[in-house]
Amino acid sequence: MKIGIIANLKKKSAAKTITELLNHLKRKGLEPLLESGVADNLKIGHEGIAGSDLAKSAQLVIALGGDGTLLRAARLIGDKGIPIMGVNLGGLGFLTEFSCEELEEALDDFLCAKHREEQRMVLLVKLRKERFFALNDCSINMGPSCRVIETIIYTDSSYVTRFIADGVVIATPTGSTAYSLAAGGPIVFPTMEAILITPLCPHALAARPLVMPADETMTVELDKQSEPAILIVDGQERREFLPGEKVIFTKAAHKIRLVAPKNKSYYEILRSKMKWGGKPGENL
Repeated sequence: MKIGIIANLKKKSAAKTITELLNHLKRKGLEPLLESGVADNLKIGHEGIAGSDLAKSAQLVIALGGDGTLLRAARLIGDKGIPIMGVNLGGLGFLTEFSCEELEEALDDFLCAKHREEQRMVLLVKLRKERFFALNDCSINMGPSCRVIETIIYTDSSYVTRFIADGVVIATPTGSTAYSLAAGGPIVFPTMEAILITPLCPHALAARPLVMPADETMTVELDKQSEPAILIVDGQERREFLPGEKVIFTKAAHKIRLVAPKNKSYYEILRSKMKWGGKPGENL
């Protein structure tokens, strides 16, 4: 079995964790596939491999870092159906659910097929002739003028609304605890299928977040009289979004497979990482 390794080397514990992981893989007789940037920087005697080739060859990809590292892994994997195990190397790390201390046991569980997986919905985002996949969200933000923008939202069957705002976030349930939540959007259980619309600082108090069916095709048009905007996909792909242009959102045909802790519920993660709610008997 080949195990892909993608890491954020800016994290302090990255080098130590990778070295320990490589030793564990060697003991198990497994072949590591190190992303070329990781191998080149660490100089640990392992040849690197391009991220696109890694995603084609691995049976599991381990993302070491934070949520941005896991989102990059999801982008590389796309529709190939390879599971991802996210390991948090510091910070909040809401998507990277395993700690460094849990990594070896989690990997052993995966090898013995005793692990738990979650299937996460992905958005297909179309702008002009380009296509992107978003596991978390896609935001349409103010452009260089830093003035409010005007977006018009349709589904395949109806006109939905118009926002005059700093922007709008279109999110998956996985992304409901990211930018959308910070803007006042709802928390949606991550294995559900839905599309969230959350305006950013709208100029009308009645402009509230909305949860849409996942099988709707959604179009966001930038009004012809609007200021230019910026389209950002999963915080990693940025494109200019001009007045009169449209971006189309649909549920992608594939899902992302995330390896999840066996003995940790989503609600426990919300409580521990988001400080959400409390425990029975606590005085809140």
